[in-house]
Amino acid sequence: MISRLATAQSCAWHWPPSADLHILPFSTPAPSTCLPNYYRCSSGTCVMDTWVCDGYRDCADGSDEEACPSLANVTAASTPTQLGRCDRFEFECHQPKKCIPNWKRCDGHRDCQDGRDEANCPTHSTLTCMSREFQCEDGEACIVLSERCDGFLDCSDESDEKACSDELTVYKVQNLQWTADFSGDVTLTWMRPKKMPSASCVYNVYYRVVGESIWKTLETHSNKTNTVLKVLKPDTTYQVKVQVQCLSKAHNTNDFVTLRTPEGLPDAPRNLQLSLPREAEGVIVGHWAPPIHTHGLIREYIVEYSRSGSKMWASQRAASNFTEINNLLVNTLYTVRVAAVTSRGIGNWSDSKCITTIKGKVIPRPDIHIDSYGENYLSFTLTMESDIKVNGYAVSLFWAFDTHKQEKRTLNFRGSILSHKVGNLTAHTSYEISAWAKTDLGDSPLAFEHVMTRGVRPPAPSLKAKAINQTAVECTWTGPRNVVYGIFYATSFLDLYRNPKSLTTSLHNKTVIVSKDEQYLFLVRVVVPYQGPLSDYVVVKMIPDSRLPPRHLHVVHTGKTSVVIKWESPYDSPDQDLLYAIAVKDLIRKTDRSYKVKSRNSTVEYTLNKLEPGGKYHIIVQLGNMSKDASIKITTVSLSAPDALKIITENDHVLLFWKSLGLKEKHFNESRGYEIHMYDSAMNITAYLGNTTDNFFKISNLKMGHNYTFTVQARCLFGSQICGEPAILLYDELGSGADASAMQAARSTDVAAVVVPILFLILLSLGVGFAILYTKHRRLQSSFTAFANSHYSSRLGSAIFSSGDDLGEDDEDAPMITGFSDDVPMVIA
Repeated sequence: MISRLATAQSCAWHWPPSADLHILPFSTPAPSTCLPNYYRCSSGTCVMDTWVCDGYRDCADGSDEEACPSLANVTAASTPTQLGRCDRFEFECHQPKKCIPNWKRCDGHRDCQDGRDEANCPTHSTLTCMSREFQCEDGEACIVLSERCDGFLDCSDESDEKACSDELTVYKVQNLQWTADFSGDVTLTWMRPKKMPSASCVYNVYYRVVGESIWKTLETHSNKTNTVLKVLKPDTTYQVKVQVQCLSKAHNTNDFVTLRTPEGLPDAPRNLQLSLPREAEGVIVGHWAPPIHTHGLIREYIVEYSRSGSKMWASQRAASNFTEINNLLVNTLYTVRVAAVTSRGIGNWSDSKCITTIKGKVIPRPDIHIDSYGENYLSFTLTMESDIKVNGYAVSLFWAFDTHKQEKRTLNFRGSILSHKVGNLTAHTSYEISAWAKTDLGDSPLAFEHVMTRGVRPPAPSLKAKAINQTAVECTWTGPRNVVYGIFYATSFLDLYRNPKSLTTSLHNKTVIVSKDEQYLFLVRVVVPYQGPLSDYVVVKMIPDSRLPPRHLHVVHTGKTSVVIKWESPYDSPDQDLLYAIAVKDLIRKTDRSYKVKSRNSTVEYTLNKLEPGGKYHIIVQLGNMSKDASIKITTVSLSAPDALKIITENDHVLLFWKSLGLKEKHFNESRGYEIHMYDSAMNITAYLGNTTDNFFKISNLKMGHNYTFTVQARCLFGSQICGEPAILLYDELGSGADASAMQAARSTDVAAVVVPILFLILLSLGVGFAILYTKHRRLQSSFTAFANSHYSSRLGSAIFSSGDDLGEDDEDAPMITGFSDDVPMVIA
């Protein structure tokens, strides 16, 4: 044989003839196993499978060429060919004779008809896949199950897209992309999956903030390959994916895109303070705190100011949270406000503050004294230690329940000294009180105080919201009772927390009417007697007219193996056939079935067959274009109880007997059998005695003086989830004495119930027998009487037997004598 190493060297390098080449021996540790599609030599080294039995010694010990079929050293061959006509890059099949490429040798597929190409193959290393993974047929890779039959080739041998049935097919969108506009909306676009039936499938959008584990869902109610997201938080990184749902089957995907939403308008700056420098006239100094939620990078601040009595505002820019306003009139009252700026635009304005430009005049800040506080209130007093006249106070309360919003309540008062009690607060919540005085010289600097109310903070409500038609949203939630809830909704994230629409109710559910087909965000909270924590917001996509759910779905009749359901069309008087999809989910067996019905009627009735007695089902009805669904849960009628349950008492046991359930239940198979239970009232114990396929059951070890209740029913299935109705028998096994006499009397009654009918039948048979004997006796007696009264007729010349009533006077000529026989006259010649 020729060494591949030597051949490779001769092709790669040209050594000078005079050069002396000395190759020093070296050793490398052999791997314990080889990669897939590699052969392990006896020495432990690994070579490619295609190098095995190719006529070249690739292993140092030559083990890759051992036990190989003998091949002639030829250079060309054709297929089919004669033995020994394949070249060094081919393998020869014998029956029939043909040449195949060497790489098909030991590849796990029979390419030779006799399977010779897969004989004497080296052992491959095995790749173990997880339970939720699919192993490619070549053993080279494991893929997640959602990538099986998804229209994309994930295995190198394409085995993940072979033998794909409807149940295995997974529809995955392709080329998911996103763009954002200046308004903050994010537009998603994608390509429709291959072979997806667009008439019965829609898309659902899932999104979550990076770092969170729970996906939120936005139903598009559409099979269009684009949608607009208006509900995302500004300046936030999201993961977004689009999944396909066809009827009741959701096609999961792990493919998502990461996007960054555009910046939003920032909140208002906080705690604006104005002051006058001592060394300058006509100058106002202002400073403030940045907004709680900037919704992006603050590029600058806009400071506006206006002279008292003027309707014009002047403005200047500030790079930080500090500014000086110069060249103002002296002894003039000015009003100042400030707003932050992001790439989206100018945000909300802060509270306006006033100050008079009087040199050297300083207005002190007021004093805040907390008088008392409880779970839902606090009392405070405001005073000013100054000779400056105070006209009133402005007080703001700040608090926050989550990271989305800082809440605020502003109060205005008149007078120089103020004591006030603030109610409608929430227990165990931190409140910041900021106050400033209003004077003739302007507004004083801010004073601050912090209070934590007592008690335990109530939990936030848990909200669920869903669209029920094109203009109505049904909201339900959990939370405390005897309170008033506020429902807040808007079409964008910022509007939900800044300027939402709202309504109130004392119930735990409410149907909200909205104005148009939009995406809405909803949240709910307690508003009276306290301002409670907010629920998580829920996104609802309103249903277009063409995707309304069927109305008034209900059950008309429930049987053992069938159910009749009825519903009304989504809208009145359809002008064309509507295609309905009916999904039947078996809640016990965890299986699904789907049906289709076409109807133009306003009311549709449909019968579901082949159900199981005592089964539990979830029935979903929707239009075939994947509209919103209507659903109900039903339980079919159980198998009836066995008839004629009886008991017979033996010496040390009792026997239960009953009629076969198959006699009256055509859906019952005797192989299912029966199960027997016993209740001991004295011990208050219920016991399972066993099951049987016979119509009797033996019970031993009953205790004297105990009362028992026996039940027999069709054997329960699926962990007692499907059972038949039980037949019940009460049995009283008592002791001795009077109780024993009573038992004996009861047993005698049972015996009499059997013996009396038998005796009656015997007496009836005897009576009929006596009547027959009496009749025959009378006929025989008449015959003898006729013989005794016989006479000779001279006219007839014969003797006649008769009763004497028919004797003639002229009977000498009678020719015969008759008599004796009851049936046939006896003739004497």
